Amino acid sequence: MKTAYKNNMPMLKLKVKGSKGETEYDAYLDTGAGRTLIPEKDAKKFGLTYAGDTTVITGSGKDTIRLYRGQVEFLGRKFIILIFGRDLPKEAQVKAMIGRDILDAYRACFDGTRKEIEITQP
Repeated sequence: MKTAYKNNMPMLKLKVKGSKGETEYDAYLDTGAGRTLIPEKDAKKFGLTYAGDTTVITGSGKDTIRLYRGQVEFLGRKFIILIFGRDLPKEAQVKAMIGRDILDAYRACFDGTRKEIEITQP
């Protein structure tokens, strides 16, 4: 599948489902992130199961982030994974990010000159 960037960024649809409902995001494809991230308020609102805290190293230092277990759907494929729950600043251009926990199941080519992504299942 080949698709154009949205707002000059590699973004695709991500559906997240919990015991109290589901929602869909235009999620940033973050090849540097180990896990997928959604707003923590949504993780709670849609009934994802709290699975503990974890420490991560970021570009600005060490941080503790909450983990939630949930079902996500990406490109028609369902995954049950641990998801980072973090409310990003209101100024952030994205609210959710797809990490390597999902991206490693695909072959992806980011064409920055054409502002498009080609993503396939190997």
